[in-house]
Amino acid sequence: MTDNKTAQDQSVLIVGAGISGMQSALLLAEAGHQVYLLDASPGIGGSMHLLDRTFPTDSCGICHMLPGRAAYCPTIECDLHPNIQILPYAEVTSLDGEPGAFSAQIYHKPRYVSVEKCTDCGLCVEVCPEERPSEYEGEFHLERAIYRPPLRAVPGTYVIDMEVCTRCGKCVEVCPTSAIDLNMEARESLLQAGAVILSPGFEPFDARLKGEFGFGHWDNVLTSLQFERMISFAGSTGAHIVRPSDGEMPQRIAFIQCVGSRDVSIDKGYCSSVCCMHTAKQVKVAKQLEPELGVTVFFMDIRAHGKDFDAYFDQVESLPGVSYKRSMVSTVHQIQQSRNLLLTSVAEDGSLCEEEFDLVVLVVGFGSPKGVQVLGNHLGIDLNEYGFAVTNTFDPDQSSRAGLFVGGSFREPKDIPETVVEASAAAASAACLLRRGGQVEVPDAAPEVELRDVSEEWPRVGVFFGDSDGSLVEVLDLEALAEYTRSLPNVERVQVLEEGFSQQGLELVSSGVRDDDINRVVLAGNTSLRLQRAFDEMMLASGLNKNLLEQVNLHGEVAWAHSGDGRLASQKAQQLVEMAVAGIVRKQPYVSSADELCQRALVVGGGLAGMTAALTLADLGLAVDLVERSSELGGQMRDLHVILGGGDPQQELGALVEQLGGRPRIRVRLQTEVIGVSGRLGNFQAELGCAGEESTQEEYGAIIVATGGNEVLPTEYLYGQDPRVVTQRDLERMIAEGKDIPDDIVMIQCVGSREPERPYCSRVCCTKAIVNGLAVKERNPDARVTVLYREIRSYGFREDAYRRAREKGVTFLRYDLKHKPEVEVGADALQISVVEPIAGQMAAVPAGLLVLSTGIAPNANQPLAEALGLDLDAYGFVKEEHAKMRPLDLATRGVYVCGLAHSPRAVDETIAMAKGAAMRAASLLSSGRIESQRTVAQVSMRLCSACGLCVEACPYEARVLELGGPYAEVLETVCQGCGVCVAVCPNGASQQVGYALSRVYDMLDVATTG
Repeated sequence: MTDNKTAQDQSVLIVGAGISGMQSALLLAEAGHQVYLLDASPGIGGSMHLLDRTFPTDSCGICHMLPGRAAYCPTIECDLHPNIQILPYAEVTSLDGEPGAFSAQIYHKPRYVSVEKCTDCGLCVEVCPEERPSEYEGEFHLERAIYRPPLRAVPGTYVIDMEVCTRCGKCVEVCPTSAIDLNMEARESLLQAGAVILSPGFEPFDARLKGEFGFGHWDNVLTSLQFERMISFAGSTGAHIVRPSDGEMPQRIAFIQCVGSRDVSIDKGYCSSVCCMHTAKQVKVAKQLEPELGVTVFFMDIRAHGKDFDAYFDQVESLPGVSYKRSMVSTVHQIQQSRNLLLTSVAEDGSLCEEEFDLVVLVVGFGSPKGVQVLGNHLGIDLNEYGFAVTNTFDPDQSSRAGLFVGGSFREPKDIPETVVEASAAAASAACLLRRGGQVEVPDAAPEVELRDVSEEWPRVGVFFGDSDGSLVEVLDLEALAEYTRSLPNVERVQVLEEGFSQQGLELVSSGVRDDDINRVVLAGNTSLRLQRAFDEMMLASGLNKNLLEQVNLHGEVAWAHSGDGRLASQKAQQLVEMAVAGIVRKQPYVSSADELCQRALVVGGGLAGMTAALTLADLGLAVDLVERSSELGGQMRDLHVILGGGDPQQELGALVEQLGGRPRIRVRLQTEVIGVSGRLGNFQAELGCAGEESTQEEYGAIIVATGGNEVLPTEYLYGQDPRVVTQRDLERMIAEGKDIPDDIVMIQCVGSREPERPYCSRVCCTKAIVNGLAVKERNPDARVTVLYREIRSYGFREDAYRRAREKGVTFLRYDLKHKPEVEVGADALQISVVEPIAGQMAAVPAGLLVLSTGIAPNANQPLAEALGLDLDAYGFVKEEHAKMRPLDLATRGVYVCGLAHSPRAVDETIAMAKGAAMRAASLLSSGRIESQRTVAQVSMRLCSACGLCVEACPYEARVLELGGPYAEVLETVCQGCGVCVAVCPNGASQQVGYALSRVYDMLDVATTG
């Protein structure tokens, strides 16, 4: 990295704009960085557009992914953010330079439709004679050669597929805005960036490569992505499950797992991680849509390794009519007369079985994105044998080239929560790289603008009509509408802007406001969200408070809705404008309040997660207090010696401790606990108690909970009674210390996990058994290692290690929970008896050493939860705000979670989560202040009876009522403007800014009498 940090470019180029890219972009933009968000597709949004619902919440929830509270979809928020520039339909063709000073050559593909001119009217589609398979619908549905990107993609402008377009020109002829240019050419640009984040996503497996299943040949064989669209209300069938052959509803559906995963014959030896749970969700949704449907799922292992996944899977498996069969399907044949499908499968006992189904769904795996080898060459990064980016365990977001970071499934196939986490971690690494001078750069506050005091003036309303793209005049007579508006009470100026609400048009509005002493403004036309910032600037330039503006969306609510009825459109437009004028009269100025944010963070827990979070926060420019209740740092990492991927955990631990000591911004406080916490985001007051000392009061802007977990000590299998019975951690220590290990080793999985007391999966146990088994075989190739398991959950590239263990001679025998292994003490060895489910007979395995794969439990989080007001799940782990989209955030804004405090996870996952939590905190604190929203609640002191109902109802704890106080107060910077307090107030004392009842009634009077 260059020593001249002041010369570093503070911008970040993000390649890939799916969930991962958008998450990184929004966090970096909030932290003040300029972000270039590039995607090869015509619009940003990635694969999330395919999903209506996600497990385990069965909701979309993508709006929760944002840095602040839930708002619009991330695609829209990325488009609206002033620090993000979207570069759709573009590719990186070369990258030169070094960290802090990269130069990227960008190739912009022609879409043949102008984003600026297109109004999305759809006339071009109606006349287009050519069709293409819709990639969005998994090629299950046809669309025209000129097509629109998926719903919610940005930009939503049409694009032409020139591979199927005949250039007939019909679309050009009907386009009302001359937006289509069939001769549009590609262009190139040069972009400067200080860091690059790679998140190009994944590519679903092409099921045609598994010809034995008949995809592309048999009518009623679909992929899981096609079925996803079929059960989606936004899909081509409108959530109706039908057979492509005849349009009838199937009675029996078969799902075949691992198509394009765990298959070395097609160079896809890894596990795609999400398929088992994706199938479970599809089965559940299908049963909700068609309760009488019969479903059979053919699988090898169920990999429900995420938080709450086992509970979700158990619920699906118990549904009536649902059957899971541990079996491998060898072929699928079509019965010509009925178009039904005959599946031949090999059961676990080796027997052949044939079953008939109406519909077959191939659960396809995920691979690296298209053109990944070319991308890797252009960027100069290393890829593994499967085409994914090469990283390492202790720096999971760093690619092989300095300054290029990896996010999401480009590192390894993964589910959405891990994608969100790793995208946040990649953003943290990029931001740390680009920091200047050791201080967080707080953006300069906007210069104070002197606004007119119009509170005592009689309302003088200016109404301005804007038609930026000419779509309004096709439906409305704007001059007639303007003439009608001039007759309304309190209207002093009406103007039709030929320039629309462009910069020039808004300058005309400002001059008109000043010329006629207008004190309230109505803008009627295309009032897109993208223009909100420009509208605010126009109001300030006019000398008026932003709250004295009312907008009427004639574009969406009139021109689009009533394009075929000019008379109805005119009547509705008149009424909407009249309502806006009536409503703006009673509007009053509102000046946002602001709170300063403390630039110090508290990290609770000094294990791997806590240490990583503290170091990341310090590198992001924040002061940090790292508190640990024990007398030394390291947590569970102190007992790690051998991990998947190599590296020395103890050496890494020593390096972390040394780095902590060398960071002046970090204050380590051992034997210290959090006694109590009050306050809110940016201004938390924490009481810290240290052994043998008086407690101290400290102020923090954000808090990260990294309290860790612990190994569950066994209470069965003679553990503690016979020295030959040890845990995996004990075996790991024996290997590291070079101790003698017997030749016969038996490992029992799921000891203390996936049982009634702890029904969740501890995630790391299978991998730990595989790694230790390989280590034993490396020391002694003749050693006999037997693993007794219920499911092998070697997700992602861990599957390679599982396969390698089998190749090295490690034996894997499955057992059922109802027939758990039994251990007896023999003269020379332990005897482990287990019912082998294939033969159904008891098998006896001798063991000189019995190794128990124990579960993971959280540390005692209840005292901290009470101090912080946190929610814990049924097992004691910290409960996140949203399981899918906000895995790092807690219900209390400004408090985050990482590591084993959240759920069991591996070293690389813990590091990514800690860095991600740090970035979430830093992105909110980076501005140094927080402002209230425009729609906050306010209290009338005269009407408030101090009943406290609003305090109880407020979901954001933005209401306070001091004991014996005369009225309730609003913490405006905490209030989210939800309006719950207004609904419960019995006296009408609570009102929202801009929604006072008096003005709402005025608008309703116009609506009912107009």
